[in-house]
Amino acid sequence: MEKKTTKKYEDSFKRKVVLEVLSGLITKEEARIRYNIGGNSTILDWMRQYAGLKIKTAGSDPIPILRNMDESKDSSELEKKIKELEAKLKYAELKGRAYQIMVEIAREKYGLDLEKKHGAKQSKNSKKSDQK
Repeated sequence: MEKKTTKKYEDSFKRKVVLEVLSGLITKEEARIRYNIGGNSTILDWMRQYAGLKIKTAGSDPIPILRNMDESKDSSELEKKIKELEAKLKYAELKGRAYQIMVEIAREKYGLDLEKKHGAKQSKNSKKSDQK
């Protein structure tokens, strides 16, 4: 009796095969034969995996979900968004540090305490100026 072995495939290879099948270049069966992929439902399982479905969900069709799968478009858009958000974060951190330095200078040089004190009551002088 021969022992059955499970073959492991790289994620990039799986995506390539799924994209070829979805584009209509080859069928699932043709891909299975061409790439020597074992199991009759392996490619369907990969399609379900990339569609975010549970692999063994009976009757779940991943094709409508995967039709819009365009790896290069998605990854380039995500990379662009990440860079944009990183730049905004860096700016916000620099701005926060600049405010800290201003408060420190005001305190050290001019004796002003600009930090907000939680629970502090409004002074009487500012109330009078509001009423004018």
